[in-house]
Amino acid sequence: MVKLSKKPYESKDVVEVYEERYIHHPLQADDINFEIKTTESLLNPEDKWCDVACGTSYHLRKAKGSFERYGVDRSHLMINEHIEDTEYKVNYFIEDLLYFNPGTSFNLVTNFWFGYSHQETLNDVLKFFEKMIEITNKGGSIILSVHNNWKIFDSIPRLTDEPMGGVFRFDSLNWSYKEPSTGHKYNCISPHKDLIVETFKPYFKKLYWKDYPNFAGKELLILEEKECN
Repeated sequence: MVKLSKKPYESKDVVEVYEERYIHHPLQADDINFEIKTTESLLNPEDKWCDVACGTSYHLRKAKGSFERYGVDRSHLMINEHIEDTEYKVNYFIEDLLYFNPGTSFNLVTNFWFGYSHQETLNDVLKFFEKMIEITNKGGSIILSVHNNWKIFDSIPRLTDEPMGGVFRFDSLNWSYKEPSTGHKYNCISPHKDLIVETFKPYFKKLYWKDYPNFAGKELLILEEKECN
């Protein structure tokens, strides 16, 4: 029996099938293109764009434009798998975002495919968001994919008054997924979308949502014009 790594993205067999499963799969292709087009629309020539938890950095490698590209991921296997498949220069950092100190800030910071959810605790997920805010420059933007399967966060409020005077808190959805082709299991934490808004909104003038073309229950949160740190 092959012992599976507790961290799937440190396993070569997962990395080798990642793009086939999550980028080029017919059910995903339109959504990936939607993310790339949205990213391109928020970037100007010579802007600095940083994709965090970038994985194989498909978006960084394929988006069209003359902007500077930076990718952050803690898995060197993911970054190295397709590193040559691009006509653009991508600057990489193999680091955990929670401890990332690039010495610069970016006009656009993005995170796709729920990269933030692969943390040990909800507190770490919120630290991930705070780091995204920290490395976004004044006037800059953030794009974040948000997990909202079954529209559960629209159906159940984050805070609900209880009859006895207390408050019921629904801060996050903990979920798991077993990769069919490798058997690896992902344990994930998805914060309630109200908590995500509460975390980001104080720093940005504009906040709006876009639905993905194909993926039911997946939304894109776009924040523009960062005001302060």
